[in-house]
Amino acid sequence: MARYLSLALFALALLFQACGGSGSQTGGLANTPAATPNAAPLPDAGALLKRLSTQDGCKEFTAEMVMQAVSSDGKRDQVEFRIQRKYSADGAKTFLTVLAPKEDADKALLAVEQIDQPTQAFSYLAGLKKLTRLNSDRQLGFRGAKVTVQEMLGMELGQYTHDAGARVEVNGASLFKVELKAQPERRLAFPRINVFFREADQTPVKFELYDERNELQKVVLIDEVKTIQNRMTITRLSIEDLQQNLKLKAETRKVQYDHNLSDKLFSEDYLKAYVSDASRKLDQAGKE
Repeated sequence: MARYLSLALFALALLFQACGGSGSQTGGLANTPAATPNAAPLPDAGALLKRLSTQDGCKEFTAEMVMQAVSSDGKRDQVEFRIQRKYSADGAKTFLTVLAPKEDADKALLAVEQIDQPTQAFSYLAGLKKLTRLNSDRQLGFRGAKVTVQEMLGMELGQYTHDAGARVEVNGASLFKVELKAQPERRLAFPRINVFFREADQTPVKFELYDERNELQKVVLIDEVKTIQNRMTITRLSIEDLQQNLKLKAETRKVQYDHNLSDKLFSEDYLKAYVSDASRKLDQAGKE
């Protein structure tokens, strides 16, 4: 369960970090430069990445997701989450919580992302009354597993520089590949990310995440995109974790856009109150 919880947090955030475009998705991608001497001009890489990092222009959203995981020995498990995010001209604020299993209901993360500044994230331990400040590359423990803050926030694509992109051919389909490189002062966990878009409709189809040794760690495939409240939203994705030898499927259970989230939700006081209340309920349940 510990490893599933880590990856599910990452999948939940990424699911609603990357939206836009339309059409069915392509799996099993392998990179081959496209031989297109008379091809049309390449898409605008900056515009595509901005659409990903700003949730297709929405002001805010609340989403719930179910994650199913299968380990190399066939063991299956399921975890449920909620993510709430609010955008502004200065960046974004995120509040992420675990809904199930119940024993992890006191897990929560508050994050503040600002343009041209390192992200600040916070966790809280009710028993110790301790608020901890976290950088993007900080690893958090979830029942013995490790996951970085950056993964939980959907990769913080706005904190990267990128190239102009290149056209590649995959299974006969023309894709647009953009390479992202981390800005050193941002303290990001993944120095390099490759993002692939379907050229025909500019839909994201694949992410490749590399570590500091430039070794591929995770591959994310976009399985389904739907229009929800007039916004294109990734509703199903698959993750292969090469390091932990896990395969996961993530699916949107519910999502609501632009519904006037209170600013108080994204505060240290609310984080402390939420975790303290959840911890108190878990203690009471354990005594019954």
